[in-house]
Amino acid sequence: MSEIAVFLEEKDIISSFEDAKYIKIFTKDKYVWKVKKVILISRISGEKGISQVRKEYQNLLPEMDNCKIIVVNKAFGIPYSVFYMEDFSVWELQGNPFDFLDEIIAKEIDEEENSEKEVEVAKKIGQGYYLVDLQELELINPEITSKKAIIPYLEKEEVKKIEVICCHVPPWLEDRKDKYNITLDIHEIKRNDYKVIIEKINN
Repeated sequence: MSEIAVFLEEKDIISSFEDAKYIKIFTKDKYVWKVKKVILISRISGEKGISQVRKEYQNLLPEMDNCKIIVVNKAFGIPYSVFYMEDFSVWELQGNPFDFLDEIIAKEIDEEENSEKEVEVAKKIGQGYYLVDLQELELINPEITSKKAIIPYLEKEEVKKIEVICCHVPPWLEDRKDKYNITLDIHEIKRNDYKVIIEKINN
C-alpha cells in the first residue's frame, strides 16, 4: 500500500478522469515520494459510446501494476465504476498531489486495520450459515467496506458458510481464497446482481 496513481492535467495538477492527460504512479522510497511510472492516456477520438469509454479505462488497469489507490478531483460515471469494480480506493482531492500522499497512505492503513475489526452486519440464517447483503449495507452504512463486513465472519471458527448479495463480486475475495481456505460459488442473478456462496474447506 505504498503506491498512489494520480490523474493529472498539465503542470501536474490533479484532474478529473475525463480531463486527465496522463497518470503518475507515486511510490515512497524511504522518506521521499518519487514517480515510479508515467502512463499517457490514449483517448478514442470522435463520439464515443458507453462501451468505448469503458474500454478506454479498462485498458489502463494492466498499467497500474500493484497500485490500488487512485486520486482524481471528481470521481463519477463510467471511469469511476470501472475502478470501483476492480476494488480500487478512489480519492477526490484538488491541487498538488504531493500535499496529500502521506495523508492518503495513513488513512488507507487505518481503513485496512479497521476492516479487520468485527462489525455485526450479517444475518444468521442457519447453524454456522450467515447472510451478508452488501447492496443493503451500501444504502444503510456506506462507510462499511466489503472487507470490513465479511472478513470478521471468515475468521470466526463457528461460521462455515456465508451467502453474499452484491452488485459485483469483491475482487479481494479471489485473492484471499487460500488465506482463508474457502471456496466461492458465484451466481449471476441478473445484471449487477450477484449471489456468492462462500464455504470453508474442512481440513
